[in-house]
Amino acid sequence: MAVTPVYAGRVSHAAVEPRNNRTRLIILVVAILVVIAVIIFALTRPEQPTTTDPVPPVETASAENLASPLKTIGSPASLSSASATPSAAPSSAAADARLANCTAVTEGFTPDRYTIERFNVDEEIVALNLDADGNIAAPPLDEARMASWWSGGPQPGADRGKAVLSIHTYRTGKALGNELYADGQSRFQPGDVIKLYGDEGQVQCYEYTDAEKIFVDDYEDDSTVMVDFEGDPALTIVICWDFDSSTEIWESRVFFHFTPVTV
Repeated sequence: MAVTPVYAGRVSHAAVEPRNNRTRLIILVVAILVVIAVIIFALTRPEQPTTTDPVPPVETASAENLASPLKTIGSPASLSSASATPSAAPSSAAADARLANCTAVTEGFTPDRYTIERFNVDEEIVALNLDADGNIAAPPLDEARMASWWSGGPQPGADRGKAVLSIHTYRTGKALGNELYADGQSRFQPGDVIKLYGDEGQVQCYEYTDAEKIFVDDYEDDSTVMVDFEGDPALTIVICWDFDSSTEIWESRVFFHFTPVTV
């Protein structure tokens, strides 16, 4: 009897090759479908918002470091003005604080006290007319922060004219006038307020506008920089400047101008 030989441990390649090809084809198709699915998912997935670090606010220069503009008559080289970006207008709360105690003044009065917050001033005012030389009188020489009001001129609170205060400057640099002006510039800032008090409860407030320095030799007799009876209501503070040690004479004056605040 014929016996069909058996090849132990061997499998005929002819018997399994088609099956392996089909398996590989199925795996390849599945892999392609998976890749397609991933691509479709990536393309259709909603875009997530991008987060970034917050940007810190830009700090602005404080209006505290800015000098007010000045005008000069007679010697342009004697003054320098600082260029600065205008600061924002004060908020209503800040404005209210600046104008605390200000009253609606309807007629002129004799001031006896004044305050300037920037320079920590709360000082007496003495009413004086002209000195022995016919000039608007200054306070007593030993009063470094007192102001004198020119009693021969317009009163604060009047409906016209310029009230005038005189304040000392010392060659030693220890009077209030030395604090108001330095390095060729006014130390007042726009919006600064001076308050003049009367003995009947009046508080006339004035807001700083500008300053100018005039040499005595250049001052015109008919100038309204200081003496003005008919113009709009205003206030001017005058101090001496440019002391000449050889002649013992102050050669110029600095005028700080203010307009009344309406309450």
